[in-house]
Amino acid sequence: MKEKKQIHTGLCITDDRIVATTAHIENKTMIITDAMEMKRSSTIDEDIAEFINTYNLEEGEYSIVACIPTEMTMASFDPHDFDVKEFIKWNIEDTFNFGEHEFELDACRREYPRHNYYLFLAAVDRHELELLRQGIRDTCAPVDTIDCWPLPVTYGLMHRTGTVTGIVEPAGMHLWAWWKDTCVKECIVKINGADISSALIEMEEMLQRFGVEEIQGIHFYNIDDLNEEQRIDISALQEVYGNTEYIPMMFLGRGRTRCTLGELDWDMAIGMATRGLRWIGQGW
Repeated sequence: MKEKKQIHTGLCITDDRIVATTAHIENKTMIITDAMEMKRSSTIDEDIAEFINTYNLEEGEYSIVACIPTEMTMASFDPHDFDVKEFIKWNIEDTFNFGEHEFELDACRREYPRHNYYLFLAAVDRHELELLRQGIRDTCAPVDTIDCWPLPVTYGLMHRTGTVTGIVEPAGMHLWAWWKDTCVKECIVKINGADISSALIEMEEMLQRFGVEEIQGIHFYNIDDLNEEQRIDISALQEVYGNTEYIPMMFLGRGRTRCTLGELDWDMAIGMATRGLRWIGQGW
């Protein structure tokens, strides 16, 4: 009997719209067979419920990432008699900008080099996260994962470790340096070549502390509205550090006509589908 393909749908929710991609793996290639989108018109719980009910997907499961306020940090620790809950209780009071009881926390531990231990923390706006969960509960959708923004943008890359993501935001260029699916350095700088270049040098130095000799590629998002000088600076930096390289992908059906590889929300949706399918490329 022919084995049934594992199918997964990744969703990305931004302030403007919800997009989703449905995919499976075939011959070591991500086959993206469908792409869906819907403009936002209400709260996140109502919009996600409407989206899931509109696109009644009959196969597979969902994974979701939403543009919910998220802050990340890391700290070294001594593993002897170490308790994550106690560490968090006594060490995060001044770490995040959220008020007390305004966020939910996720944590993971990594070791590098041997006997050097780090705790990576992500704080997410509790109210928005609970609204998202409520919308999911209202539809009884088979959601496998809710991930932290903007990590899923790296899941569709060949080299997740060592890549740098840059997103243009109202406050400036928001940069993240990634190592083993954790953020080792994050900053927001002015959108000009000198400031971004200086930040990238610092990020490369941080990555070197974790055994990554050089940045493995960069990708900047939301740059269409930048002025000509800013875009020239961005292009020059991409020449220096190289562009991110995607895993092998093939687009069929609505996946080919709707999905735009290289756009932030579509890359996020592809990333969530990639995670749901347990794809492991060369990013480790």
